[in-house]
Amino acid sequence: MRYLYVIQVPITESEDGWQMPRSAALDLLAHRLMLPAEVTLTLAAPVLPMNAPALTVEPMELLPGIEIVPLCYANTLRDGLKFLFSNRQAIARAVSGADFVHTSCGGFPFFLAPGFLAHRAALRKDIPRLFVMDCDLVGKLETDQIALSPSLVKRTIWKLYARISWKLFKFCLETATVTFLLGRGVTSRYGSFAHNPLEIYQPIVGQEFIIGEAEFNAKCTDLEQGATPRLSFVGRLAPEKGLEVMLTALAILKDEGLPFEAHIYGDGPCLEQYRSMAESLALNDRIVFHGQVVWGKELFAALHKNHLQVVPHLTLEMTRNVFDGMAAGCGLIASDSEALKELMAESGAGVCFPLGQATGLADELRFLLDRPKSLVSIMQKGLAFARANHRDVHIHRRLEFLKTTIPSLQDVLLSDCHDEESG
Repeated sequence: MRYLYVIQVPITESEDGWQMPRSAALDLLAHRLMLPAEVTLTLAAPVLPMNAPALTVEPMELLPGIEIVPLCYANTLRDGLKFLFSNRQAIARAVSGADFVHTSCGGFPFFLAPGFLAHRAALRKDIPRLFVMDCDLVGKLETDQIALSPSLVKRTIWKLYARISWKLFKFCLETATVTFLLGRGVTSRYGSFAHNPLEIYQPIVGQEFIIGEAEFNAKCTDLEQGATPRLSFVGRLAPEKGLEVMLTALAILKDEGLPFEAHIYGDGPCLEQYRSMAESLALNDRIVFHGQVVWGKELFAALHKNHLQVVPHLTLEMTRNVFDGMAAGCGLIASDSEALKELMAESGAGVCFPLGQATGLADELRFLLDRPKSLVSIMQKGLAFARANHRDVHIHRRLEFLKTTIPSLQDVLLSDCHDEESG
């Protein structure tokens, strides 16, 4: 059996072999590990030089045991049209030799993206198709490009693109053999169109980055004995992430005299804006902007020191950072979007506050900062959830769903995989 995995994330070739940025590579490599040996995993992805900016944001991982179908990288409409013919031909050849095609909603512009081209080619050949809606991209367009466009012309263009994207996502969801939907928020927006849907989580954190018992117990003891609570925010500093809500809430707590220190990990278009906002709110003595921190040992070494992670997102997306926080032994305070609210209820790892409301966030923070034992309790529950729901467990569940839903895969997938408890 040949499993074709199509992705927009670029790869590169070195003397040692093909490489991919770590966060995407970990998911792909876990698939390779968990698929039976007789399944050939083929990756179709755009190729860039090793020094390309798109490949320098995080470490690279080698991709052993995976066949590669190289595509041309296109992240603009002009490049998409320029490389459309060659990419479409390469994808068509790869699809023709595949028994199963795995695509997702990633790629800009989506109607020229590898995932869409592969899905459409597989549909024409009646090859089983998995379509993964792993982000509320329409919601991101609405809260970022559309809402913040400086002119009516640009707003109109972005609205048109959002409308086209919506129709294409709906088409892929309706015509897929199986659809995966990332979290309750994405499910509520796109689920009614999905064929054979499965609501999923998509953590990329594996057992190797989960905080050790002794280290976790030590920071819980320090907190209960009066250590200053360490808060954190992790993610891209963009409008839809809601960091301004967190900064406003922290200013309220500082004025009330509550002790805390806050650590911001990430970079993005709003970094300088948020630095200026923190200064205007007199938070410079309480907050540290660490900039971009590499996902992996460097980031988790930092997160392990923290107690509470704030997730003030303004969209419906289910961010992977909540799983990183739980794995690092942090409690969570998250916006009450459907996805995050459901996760907090299921895991017990934290509490929610009204989306976009700084006073509501301040209220929840105040409660936990005043009650270290309550904070330790949600930290413990979050860590337990991370141990039971790390990357490999969820990939196993997804593959098991494919096996039970698509008859042609029942005798192939998971024939020699580990069970959930062993990962």
